[in-house]
Amino acid sequence: MLYTDAIYLILAILLFSSWPAEATLPLPEIILAWLLKEAFLITLAINKFKRAYSARDFISTQTFLKFVAFGCFVLDVIVLEVPAFIPSKAAFFKDIAGIILFLHYLIIIWTVAAFYEKRSPLINISVSAYVLSHLKLLFPFLLPWLMVNAVFAVLEPYFSLSQGLYGELLYFGCFLGAISILMPPLAVKTWECKPFPTSNIRRVIEEYLQREKARLGGIYLWETFRGKLLTAGIIGVVPRFRYLLISKGLLATLEEAEVLSVVAHEVGHIKRHHMFWLLTFFVLFSLIVYFAFMPLYLAFLAYFPRPDWLVLWGGENLLLPEALLTVGLALSVVFYFRFLLGFFLRNFERQADLYCLESLGTAQGLIRAFQKIAAISGHTEDVPSWHHFSIRQRINFLLAAEKDPSLIKKHHRKVKLCLITYLLLAALLMGIFSRLSLENLEKKAKLNLSYGELLEEARVFGTTRVFALLGHVAYELGREKEALAWYKKAIALEEDPEILNNMAWILATSKDKALRNPKEALKLAQKATAQKLTAVHLDTLAEAWFVNGNPERACLYATLAARRAELATDYYHNIDYYFQQKERFCHAKRLP
Repeated sequence: MLYTDAIYLILAILLFSSWPAEATLPLPEIILAWLLKEAFLITLAINKFKRAYSARDFISTQTFLKFVAFGCFVLDVIVLEVPAFIPSKAAFFKDIAGIILFLHYLIIIWTVAAFYEKRSPLINISVSAYVLSHLKLLFPFLLPWLMVNAVFAVLEPYFSLSQGLYGELLYFGCFLGAISILMPPLAVKTWECKPFPTSNIRRVIEEYLQREKARLGGIYLWETFRGKLLTAGIIGVVPRFRYLLISKGLLATLEEAEVLSVVAHEVGHIKRHHMFWLLTFFVLFSLIVYFAFMPLYLAFLAYFPRPDWLVLWGGENLLLPEALLTVGLALSVVFYFRFLLGFFLRNFERQADLYCLESLGTAQGLIRAFQKIAAISGHTEDVPSWHHFSIRQRINFLLAAEKDPSLIKKHHRKVKLCLITYLLLAALLMGIFSRLSLENLEKKAKLNLSYGELLEEARVFGTTRVFALLGHVAYELGREKEALAWYKKAIALEEDPEILNNMAWILATSKDKALRNPKEALKLAQKATAQKLTAVHLDTLAEAWFVNGNPERACLYATLAARRAELATDYYHNIDYYFQQKERFCHAKRLP
């Protein structure tokens, strides 16, 4: 449940902080809609949990209601536009507001769930302890994130810490450092853990840890949910801040050999460096978003053939592109963590199961532990999980591995091959897209969005100015045929020397040979120059003469263009261009 809640929290923070909400609804309507939604969620939760007659039904219902809770949160953000009431400059406080808003939905579900809990170890826990225990599970992960964000929010105005790649790397480096160092001690404190008492079982565990050379910072009793959870875990990457946690409920349920088997499973996570790989997945996701997702998103905006569709919603603020960015990032989070990471988590757990068999020579203790946990929890052998294989699947694989030890090496090879493939694909993806210029893509994306805005404006105000601007932007985007069409519409309303000049240039120099029309280009260039004599128009006229096979005239007008540009260097900043054109045409004149 912790993994699922964490993914929902990531999505909630992402959606709340980046969705382009505008306060368009009256506040009384927002409050009324919000209260109705609250009542709906509470009523739905009560009805659903009432119909959950088994532990499996209860778990499925809780999973479904968390999805509904996130849906309610999405309505708050997109429909009720709650983020619009928080100043955009207060990014840190906006993140906190998003977390609080989403957590309150989880609290509603946990509160109702406490009355209908079907897993026998958790049935007699009070409502307050039940809800508080769920919150405590998330706290050690949230606090380091909040601390790092608070520090960056304070220092950002002075050092611009989050700008560019190095800023992103600095942020995630600090966050991972905080998670690695602060999270384990916070978990021990928040989860009400107590030092494992001196006993025979502790001596057995310590001897096993020493034999396996598994370094830990301590062994603790896990007291969350009043110690009734049937679970154990390893938290932390750095040995000094890495702890083994075992719940009282698990110790009361299992025999000594079974407890040792569970410990062997947890040591398997250490030996296979699973904590390190989890951090690696997180870091690589951030890098993939920076190097691959953002270029893809900008390329989509830059080359989308109907940019007017992108600006239909949101008007001047271009809300739809921002919304697409948020949705794209959210889908990336779901795919990456729910499916890709989920695949590796399931196989990491299987590796840890196999380590019990490898280090103890038998998996029977772990199998019996699984069977007891499933029976006491309400016969949950077949309850599916995206980050674990079901208990029955795990037991069956262990039994098969005991009969055929070659399955152990095959599974380890499979995981190793998948990790190598993942790293190579991630490196390839980042390598390919890192070659793209974000600056150029962003510039072209803005141009395409401007083109979309102008298309919408042209439908309402078909003026010379709008048509001319459409021609200019279309040309900048490389859409020469469209540019010509817009220019023709513009001069049909009002003849303008700038538009005539631009048409002449396209007809003379178009990359599409089918668009070229040297004679028409010369005619338009002469007309533009006659109406307004500028270096730009003279240069176009020179180009038109050149493509019509008259380099002498081209040289003459290029010389005039260069002289005029030289006389007004404040206006013509690219004076070197005009002299290069002059050399080009005049040199062509002297060729045999």
